[in-house]
Amino acid sequence: MKPFLGATKNVRILAGILPMLVSGACGSSSDNGGAPVPVGTSGISATGSGGTSNGTGGTNGGPGAGSGGAVSGSGGAAAQATGGSSQASGGTAPSTGGVSGQPGGTGSGGQSGAGTGAGTGTSVGGTAAGNAGGSAPPPPPAGPAPALDPAALMKCTGTSPIRCSFGGPTGNYDVTVLLGGAAAGTTIAQAEQGRVMLPSVMTAAGETKMFSFTVNVRQPEGEPVEMRPSNGTPGLDVYFSGAAPQLKGIGYAPAAKPFMIYIAGDSTTCDQPAGLGGWGQSLPQFFDYPVSVANYADSGESSGSFLGNAKLFGAIKAALKPGDWVFAVFGHNDKTTSEKAFHDNMTAYVTQTRALGGFPLLLSPISRAQFNGNTLGPQHINSAGVNLPMVVKQVATETGAPFIDLTALTTTWLNGVGPSAVQTYFNGQVTHTNVAGANAIAAIVHDALRQLGIPALTAYMR
Repeated sequence: MKPFLGATKNVRILAGILPMLVSGACGSSSDNGGAPVPVGTSGISATGSGGTSNGTGGTNGGPGAGSGGAVSGSGGAAAQATGGSSQASGGTAPSTGGVSGQPGGTGSGGQSGAGTGAGTGTSVGGTAAGNAGGSAPPPPPAGPAPALDPAALMKCTGTSPIRCSFGGPTGNYDVTVLLGGAAAGTTIAQAEQGRVMLPSVMTAAGETKMFSFTVNVRQPEGEPVEMRPSNGTPGLDVYFSGAAPQLKGIGYAPAAKPFMIYIAGDSTTCDQPAGLGGWGQSLPQFFDYPVSVANYADSGESSGSFLGNAKLFGAIKAALKPGDWVFAVFGHNDKTTSEKAFHDNMTAYVTQTRALGGFPLLLSPISRAQFNGNTLGPQHINSAGVNLPMVVKQVATETGAPFIDLTALTTTWLNGVGPSAVQTYFNGQVTHTNVAGANAIAAIVHDALRQLGIPALTAYMR
């Protein structure tokens, strides 16, 4: 598969345009059966033998649009994060609104690299009630990551991509990888159906860099309900792609203390097959070990159909433990939903999550790339006249749930991209992004989460 426009270039584009990333069934019948989707480079850096290197490429936060700003919580005020912590402990705080550079990984005797961020900031404000998520205590320290295991490396085959199939039951797995080797390399780590666990990692000849991450494994690998020609292979699958992937060592073990983030959403967010990308599929790269992103988003789902499906929100509730998070984002398929029904559905995600000891976070849906001239037209006002993003914000205000106005943020982003260049990030349509677009939107979500300043989340952000 031909690699798409690299994420380093995406970051540079975003850095230039953000100050100024949609739904029905997925639009492709092809399936990669769990094979990796090339994702390009993204400015992750780590320490090699005895030296330090800096993470590059912070992305700017887009200014919020609409009533009261794009990110709200804790009474409408946002606390700036103090920098992402990681196994490598290298992420530094972004400048106002900027996404911090990826943290340095641990090398052979070296120090972790410091990430850098830039940007003019995501607009913050609004009238949201107290952020219930802000009362969540910082997570407990993660346990030790798995050691490298020569026997595990023997289960990895191929050169580009390198495929590691370990089998095992469904659940969460901690993985440690040692990237690099005798030759220079550029390596991207993915798991299951194209989930980006690490963006592009560059290693010089003779240099190695170590990272750990946590993978959610289920069967089928991708969307829980939407059937594909292939739903991957059972058990843990990890892939290494890139311009010149280099894998020197790997180890894995069932996760002892995963920090869970569940995603409830539709095809704009789901684990997509080759050629497409959902932003939830790209989100894991922005969180450090031991965060496990369990993306239950599924094509064609509305706020009501997902809520009532035992394989979707039912499965999330069955797995949810106190302290886990649920990110809920709907609207694309609520084309005929009444205001009351949509309001009640979004409220149910909050109340049912809290009833199980979890923490909800609400997002409005990403914008469609439908232009009237050089700017986007109105977004997500359905056939019943319901302004769906405003209803999500209203529910967040009433319940005190953290809120990200992803409609406003992606509208600003797409207006900056413009109609002539928008297909760089979409798949020949206006609703579903390709992997480049998914990476860009995931970066926007990451930046907005930093702006919310919820310690339980920012503690594990890269």
